[in-house]
Amino acid sequence: MISSFEKDKLPQGYYSQTGTVLQRRDSSGEGQSLLLFLRDMGPVWVSAPASKTKCRFGGATEPLVWAEFSLYQSPSRLYLQGAQIREDFISLRSSAEKLKTALRLYKRLTSVLLTSHESNNILTLLWSAMILLKENCPADIVEYRFTWRLLKETGLAPSLQYCVKCGAKLESGAIWTRDGLICSSCSASGREDIGREELSCLRFAAMLSHDKFIGWSKGREKSSLFIGQLKKLVTFFTDMD
Repeated sequence: MISSFEKDKLPQGYYSQTGTVLQRRDSSGEGQSLLLFLRDMGPVWVSAPASKTKCRFGGATEPLVWAEFSLYQSPSRLYLQGAQIREDFISLRSSAEKLKTALRLYKRLTSVLLTSHESNNILTLLWSAMILLKENCPADIVEYRFTWRLLKETGLAPSLQYCVKCGAKLESGAIWTRDGLICSSCSASGREDIGREELSCLRFAAMLSHDKFIGWSKGREKSSLFIGQLKKLVTFFTDMD
């Protein structure tokens, strides 16, 4: 679970790091509390004091915005002193599907990450997913890819290549169980929930490099495959509760 900003204090001093706004909590009297996800620092709660006129930091405190943040750790808490926006992903806000997908990715991270714990691989994963949405890759495939890769980073991703029971390579297709995918030989019914072609698509979506994924995904037709598989993937996060 994400802890509050009163804990996990940094040594007193000034800091500057790039990252994104995962969450924002507004207070009429005290300003804003921001959950920033920063390179080399992980998620940290930051206080952004209120101004008598307008917001000192402009759009840099909006969720989904990426910026270089200037911070000061006082004896009591971490303060935001300035921010220079690097990417606001404003184009995603013109598409309800893309915006909702991006917000789900951010919400998922807030339930997985620990404050003050460096998670650069996951930060890079989030940046990649946001760029893929901006590049007009299908939102359902991007969300599936992000979710599988996030599970992989946490050591919980089900294998898309090998049977979870016998370890045999999944050649023709696979069957879903609560532990992961199994081959037809390990299934009592012998039926296959996922055919050979569908399994190949899932592997491509999850494992292709960023650049190759862009070209591959844009050629895909809309289907229920990734939506259905995403629902199965998210159940693996329950092992972290």
